[in-house]
This record gives sequence, structure tokens and C-alpha cells, in this order.
Amino acid sequence: MEIFLFLGLAVFLILSPALWLRPGLHEKRRSALRVAARESGAAIRADKPPLEAVDGLVGYRWRYPQAAPGSDFTLVRDAHASDRLQEAMEGWRWRQAPLPPLSDDNERHLKEVLLALPDDALVVASAPQGLTLWWEESREAKAFEPSLRALVGLVDQLAGSGRHRK
Repeated sequence: MEIFLFLGLAVFLILSPALWLRPGLHEKRRSALRVAARESGAAIRADKPPLEAVDGLVGYRWRYPQAAPGSDFTLVRDAHASDRLQEAMEGWRWRQAPLPPLSDDNERHLKEVLLALPDDALVVASAPQGLTLWWEESREAKAFEPSLRALVGLVDQLAGSGRHRK
């Protein structure tokens, strides 16, 4: 009987590190979310986010076609923006207004997308190379699908809205 107890303890000691390495529920949810984002054409950015005071922000970046650069702008949620920044719409402020300015249709589409974003989406930044959403990844992949579709549509809409290289 003591031998079985000893063997059981030995097996437990051998298997326990493997159990610690299994991904938890949070990691599985985040992994599914990132897979869905990659399938929509996004690259995951874990570099330094544009907000220094907020930890844990991850960037999802969709590229504009090289021949059709996007407008250059940065939007920040009101809760993390200075009151001195110009209001873009309720809940969002321009850290950098669009250069060149967006057409009325593009601006309307941008505002629709901002309304579809989750509450932990804190920064939307566009550069000639691509559009980046900085957020804390709070949603399940299924719940984030409408926002993903809206962001992909926005990238298609804004492609070519930037300064063209000569």
C-alpha cells in the first residue's frame, strides 16, 4: 500500500508542472480574440502604447495598401485625454486631428466605428501605413466580431485618404 502511495506522489510531482503551464481561461479567451483579429488582417502590436499611464494595452493594426496611404490622426477616449484637446465626438478627443482632413463620408464612417468599439478601446490611431486600435482586450472573440468588421470596413474606407507620395 505504501508503494502505491509513493508512486501516486511521484506521478503527481511529475505532472504538476505540466498542469501549471496549461493556459488559463483568460489566456484562452485572449488567444481566440487575437486569432480572430489576425484572420481579419490585423497584426498584434505589443510595443509601447501611445498612453503611458495605462498598462496592458495591446494594439491591433490593419495596414492600408501601399499605393493608398491613410490619413494621419489620433483619437483618445475622454477619460484619458486632456480637456484641452478638441472634441471629435462624444467620448472621444483628437490628440492629432486628421491630416489631410477627412471627407464628410469618411468622418461619418469613423464616428460609426467609434460607437461600435468596446469601452476599453482607448486609442484609435491612423498613420499613412495603417490603422491601430489600442485596447485592453476585454471582450470575447464572438462579441468583438462586429467591431472587427467595422474596423476592417473603416480601413477600406480610409485607404487613399492620406497624402499621396509623388
